[in-house]
Amino acid sequence: MRRLFSFVLLGALSFWACSGDYSTETSYVEIADISLPSETALSSAIAFSSGNLSSGALLSSALSSSSVGSSSEESSSSAKVSVLGLPPAGFYKTLNFGEPKASQGGSVSCTMDGSEPKELSSPVLYSQTFTKNTVVRCYEFVDSKVVAKQTETYFIGESVKMPVVALSVPPVFFKDYVAASPCKPDPCRSAAFWDDVEFPVHVEYFADGSSSKQKTFEIDAGISIMGGWSRNQVKKSVSVVMRKEYQDGRLKYPLFETRPDAKKFKAFILRNNGNRFVSDYIEDPMAVSLLEGSGVDYQRSRQVVVFYNGTYYGIHDMREKLNEHFVETNHGIDSKEVDFIKHTNKTIKVANGSAALYEEMLSFAAESDFSELSGEALQKMSKMLDISNYADYMAAEVYFHNGDWPNNNVRAWRSPSQPWRFVAFDIDHGFDWEWNVTGFSQETNMFDWIAKGGSADCKNSTSAFCFHNMFVKLIQSQVFRRIFINRACVLYSLYVNSSRVAANTDAMVSTMPASDIARDINEFPRDDYWYFNSCGGGFETDGSCLKKWAYSRDAKVREEYRQNFGLGEDVTVSVSTQGNGYVTIEGARLPTPEYQGLFFAGNPIVLAAVPSEGEFVQWEDGSTENPRVVTPAKNSTYRAIFN
Repeated sequence: MRRLFSFVLLGALSFWACSGDYSTETSYVEIADISLPSETALSSAIAFSSGNLSSGALLSSALSSSSVGSSSEESSSSAKVSVLGLPPAGFYKTLNFGEPKASQGGSVSCTMDGSEPKELSSPVLYSQTFTKNTVVRCYEFVDSKVVAKQTETYFIGESVKMPVVALSVPPVFFKDYVAASPCKPDPCRSAAFWDDVEFPVHVEYFADGSSSKQKTFEIDAGISIMGGWSRNQVKKSVSVVMRKEYQDGRLKYPLFETRPDAKKFKAFILRNNGNRFVSDYIEDPMAVSLLEGSGVDYQRSRQVVVFYNGTYYGIHDMREKLNEHFVETNHGIDSKEVDFIKHTNKTIKVANGSAALYEEMLSFAAESDFSELSGEALQKMSKMLDISNYADYMAAEVYFHNGDWPNNNVRAWRSPSQPWRFVAFDIDHGFDWEWNVTGFSQETNMFDWIAKGGSADCKNSTSAFCFHNMFVKLIQSQVFRRIFINRACVLYSLYVNSSRVAANTDAMVSTMPASDIARDINEFPRDDYWYFNSCGGGFETDGSCLKKWAYSRDAKVREEYRQNFGLGEDVTVSVSTQGNGYVTIEGARLPTPEYQGLFFAGNPIVLAAVPSEGEFVQWEDGSTENPRVVTPAKNSTYRAIFN
């Protein structure tokens, strides 16, 4: 179980404190720095964080009353009111900082190191001029209780074109976790950054970088180190979780442009690009983004620049956190009704709910004969597994050429109304990746890799609890095999292909200006890692090797299907509609009235004409069969007519 700590470290810090009535007059006068009394400078305390302390600079209702006692379910917009008289966070050339002002007749204590202020017995007053990035956190105390709070990050002389995430964290978290140097042997489990510990964090977001007129949102939350072996990099991935212990249970803001309607988040992560830290910024978020519109779940993301307590920490991949709350955000299903699992080798970990029905599904697949012609086993399986989603998910992973799968990186969820669905997750070892797991290379046929269970504990295992064996059993069904192959053809023609790889790569690169990339690489050099991708290049910023790899993958993946299933030559199939309706191929809805894709000659396809209004009349060739089974040949054309 994760431990939650709120640290107040007062040693060797600079504080402000003041008391008295609130005044609307604010003077910014530079005076000499004043040190803390020695007994205060040596003190330190650790206290558990509890209660709903609303950010005074966040909620307009709290701002107007200068109160932190109330809490709303969701938090969103930026603050325009200064509760404690601090100047607004933002980007300055220099800043003359004056005394904070108490709003409710209490005493105000402030820190400049990211830690949460503690009430002082001997308040100290001073003002100063900031000439470097500084985070100021001020709390007002009345009867030893926090009644108002304000956190502002001041960037001095910074120029950042990308969105900025400013994190105010306890110094111990920054020093011993975030900024801890890589250690050996790798992984060095004794390092603090392997601990499952959560610290408090204040998050400020500036959507337009240093051009931002004000912060876009801010919220108090929890933060922890996350990831696997990538923790042992100079830049680490973190998880930011909204909890009522800190402020509110949800952040209400559309974090990702691909889902502007998704405005309520329980958590997000700031990823160091995982294994890809040594190779590029692009591959993993780009790869899963290909699935937008396909119906396969993935973590949406955007690239941002991160600062810890005012210290620059470079480009990170901000993305959705994958858990039951991800399901609630993206599917509108109450998170309390969601079973969410993580499957690695033979180990199934429960992230939420129960794994009982997942294990039951795996066992049923292992014990059933899917080759029987009645299809009874597949019919029963469809009650437990979303067959269409599973087929698309497997086809995507095959294209990605992911060597760190299927024995690893498997994520799935279900609810009472939804059979098990799988989520595309962690494709770091896909595409042009060269530091592969043992036994995997660019020449590996993915169907051979799946059949033997990948690597590690599931290699050549027939255990029901090895994920790959579900595919080994299901593919024995003629019906599932037809569904899988044809839905793969649809997926590859519409979503997962070299044209989309090029477009999505270029779109992602366009969000990272050269100046921001140059600074990140200068601060966190990659050349020392001696990594070379499949094109023979080192760290890439433009994704050229990813695009080159995908151009060859389009044909190569089809050859793998042909070899594994004994399929015919590629043939072009055209499907269109006349009137108000659409056509599905093996249940996959074609998104446009005119569709054309490559299929395999002689492999039957099930077409269905679905009226939006009115009725289906017939197919253009006169057939009224619906659904209908067709056998594609060269330049096959099918047109559905609706009235």
